[in-house]
Amino acid sequence: NFIAPSDIKSISVLKDASSAAIYGARGAYGVILITTKNGVRDGVHIDYSNNFSWGRPTVLPNKVTDPYIFMRTLELSTDNTPWDYVNYTAEQYAWAKQRSDNPASSDPVRVNPVDNSLWDYMGNRDWTKHFLDNPTLSQRHNLSLSGKSGTTTYYLSGAYDLQNGALKIAEDKFDRYSFRGRIGFQPYKWLSISNNTSVAITERLRPYYLSIYSLYDLFPTSWDKNPDGTWANTDVGRVSAQLTDGGRHTEKVNMFQSTFSGELSFFERMLRLNADFTVRRDNVNLNEYQTRYAIGFGPEDVREEGNNVAYRETSFLSYYVLNTYATFEKTFAEKHFFNAILGYNQEYSRLETSGMQRSGVISPSLPSVDLATGTPIVYDDIVSWAIRGAFYRLNYVYNDKYIVEFNGRYDGSSKFPKDKRFGFFPSVSAAWKVDGEAFWDPLRPVINSFKLRASYGSLGNQSEVPEYGYIETMSNGPANYLIDGARPQMIASPRPVSANYTWEKVYSTNFGVDIGLFQQAVTASFDVYRRDTKDMLTQGKELPGVFGAQEPSENAADLRTKGWELAIGYDNEVNVGGKRLHLNGRIVLSDNRTHITRFDNPNKSLTQYYEGKELGEIWGLRSDGLFQSEEEINALDETQIIPWGALNIVPGWPKYQDLDGNGVIEKGLTVDDPKDLSVIGNLTPRLRYGISLGAEWNGFDVRVFFQGVGKMDYYPLHYLYWGYYQQPYAGGYYHLLDFYRPADDPDVLRAQHSQAYIAAGLADANHDARYPILQAWLADRNLGERIDYAQGLAIPQTGYLLDGSYLRLKNVTIGYSLPQRLVERLHVNRLRVYVSGENITEWSEVKDFFDPEAITDNIDKVDPSLHTGSGWGYAYPFQRRLSFGLELSF
Repeated sequence: NFIAPSDIKSISVLKDASSAAIYGARGAYGVILITTKNGVRDGVHIDYSNNFSWGRPTVLPNKVTDPYIFMRTLELSTDNTPWDYVNYTAEQYAWAKQRSDNPASSDPVRVNPVDNSLWDYMGNRDWTKHFLDNPTLSQRHNLSLSGKSGTTTYYLSGAYDLQNGALKIAEDKFDRYSFRGRIGFQPYKWLSISNNTSVAITERLRPYYLSIYSLYDLFPTSWDKNPDGTWANTDVGRVSAQLTDGGRHTEKVNMFQSTFSGELSFFERMLRLNADFTVRRDNVNLNEYQTRYAIGFGPEDVREEGNNVAYRETSFLSYYVLNTYATFEKTFAEKHFFNAILGYNQEYSRLETSGMQRSGVISPSLPSVDLATGTPIVYDDIVSWAIRGAFYRLNYVYNDKYIVEFNGRYDGSSKFPKDKRFGFFPSVSAAWKVDGEAFWDPLRPVINSFKLRASYGSLGNQSEVPEYGYIETMSNGPANYLIDGARPQMIASPRPVSANYTWEKVYSTNFGVDIGLFQQAVTASFDVYRRDTKDMLTQGKELPGVFGAQEPSENAADLRTKGWELAIGYDNEVNVGGKRLHLNGRIVLSDNRTHITRFDNPNKSLTQYYEGKELGEIWGLRSDGLFQSEEEINALDETQIIPWGALNIVPGWPKYQDLDGNGVIEKGLTVDDPKDLSVIGNLTPRLRYGISLGAEWNGFDVRVFFQGVGKMDYYPLHYLYWGYYQQPYAGGYYHLLDFYRPADDPDVLRAQHSQAYIAAGLADANHDARYPILQAWLADRNLGERIDYAQGLAIPQTGYLLDGSYLRLKNVTIGYSLPQRLVERLHVNRLRVYVSGENITEWSEVKDFFDPEAITDNIDKVDPSLHTGSGWGYAYPFQRRLSFGLELSF
């Protein structure tokens, strides 16, 4: 939120331990360095750019909207269970058939023919698309002033961003104003000072009630408004009322950061002393309020629902960074180059949060905590942490061919006990520029450059460690019971902590090669690495139930990641039509796998880490089609995996391979005795790749970017894929209509069906179905997502394991820069216009159900030691965007 894209000069990525070593605790898994622009040219230069874009969701679920199909399949899903409580009347089915065959024949809302005091509904709409399939307009403007005057350089910029959300019926937007000033002053050859200050002001406006889940799980037969204009007594009506009338959420953030830097140089810059100090202050003001909203139950029956509460929270972040370092740099005898850095770093962060909540707002138009009558609920919180470290770097280059470098850092963190706060993390790297050798001369016309690299080093990691995880803390709050008519204040017993609690240590070994061909027209680099994380902080070994508390976090595990990365680039010019055609491209491909190498789990329980476990592995059952007869059911006992122990196994139920041959499908839950479980896939994205292509000719420029994942397995959970199979409380999906049907419907029943129901084949037998017999709760995940709790279709299984790999055309940009002779007439230096598309299309099996990047994001957040290893796929919709803009320089 601090940095406007137009302010960025360059981005560097440091991946190996040696290059990232001096950044210490913040760079255990690499460092991204962002350098902002400054003034470098004499005179005054003005740049302006803008961008206007329109977006629509990439993928939304394909939901059943036909009212008759929805009602019949929903009722059928509960008919096949002990809980047969979805029972529509013949009159309701007749109305649904009428609305299905001819939607214009009746309105979606009527007075209930059985009870005239109530409304009755028969919608036929995809309500997820109603709420979220909304064209969104966003815009961005950037203005900068830069230049150099004598010994002073300056860069001043301002930017404005407006992003409108996808929500259709209520205001949902994000505003940001950002400003940057970077000034450098060099009064003497040996002294330079600078300041880089940025300010950002953001505001997020949205409804108080904004749950992505609630927008996905809506019945198509619902409706939003009654004929009298009141909100309908349906799930859709309530969501609409909550979004429009149920309250607002406003979050305003003021961010300030300023870095003061200075450099003293001596002996023709052979010795340099640098120091910089950064101060950051963020202030967050959160105002929320809930108001009651009206729901129309019937023509003369309007009732208020919801809460009447005002809420205010303020947080204040103070963050300080001090860096001081000395650099010595000298070349001796023309062949011996030395560079040495010695420095000190200190950081301190403090976040103070306070808030108040109060019910009984007097006036909905003035939803203030002060103008409320309820008992105030007040809280506050203070969290702080600090790191302190010293670092060094020694670099030696001989004859511009042989390079060796030593790095190290001694780091301390307040997130660990006093006697375990400090650690020393050294690294070493070496490189050989083989192309500098005489024996390379015959190859040089083709292979211009060839360098071999190697590095080994360690870094400390504390980034995901809580501030006070080593302290026995006691929570307090009102009890869940009454004493003398009131809830007493309660203090909970302290949570257990472990004495084995200190730095995670990341040891990295890297070998690489860099090659340049045909005068650097083609470049390539290849890296292979191994990263060992020692003393990983995670929940410890499973303890007996008599322990009475959750196992504390401790340095309980080690893991090893092995991977590689390949990058190939092309950059060349050719002559086309007497004009220069500049072509460039880059392909990046990477892969890695991670295994647990230490964890105290001698039984190798599948519910925790164990030695040899590959992160992301999916344990599940191997599908063997569907039961076709009672004889098949009697021959294979699957009663141990029946959800809730209550559903009936009937023809059409999933059938699984009996891997241990005992005639019973069961879960063993240990590696050595898994029974019928086995590793059926892995949810870790593998073979990640990116392809960028570009061309410039006669003022035109084209940029194309693809990205993708070459290998990934994904097992879906929850309503978003399973619909009624999860529970009969959400919409159905067209892909689920290919379910097992044991026999054709009799002619009497077929005569009652709608035309769409018959056309979809739902009245016909379907023994070769993709999905099992329609049985609600068969995929119920409420039993738990862990493999030991999961039952039925909530157990991952090969029959419904999806291929999560994808290729996406991420961006295409076409631009045109006006010829210089034309722009000079306009008294400008450069004018470029462009049009761009983002998330244009994708190729993926899962795109019929989810955006492929949405499930990747969910998967990255899953703890593989606690879950079956599957995300839900719920996400705020990714956007396909079309934009245009201009870039103007004076």
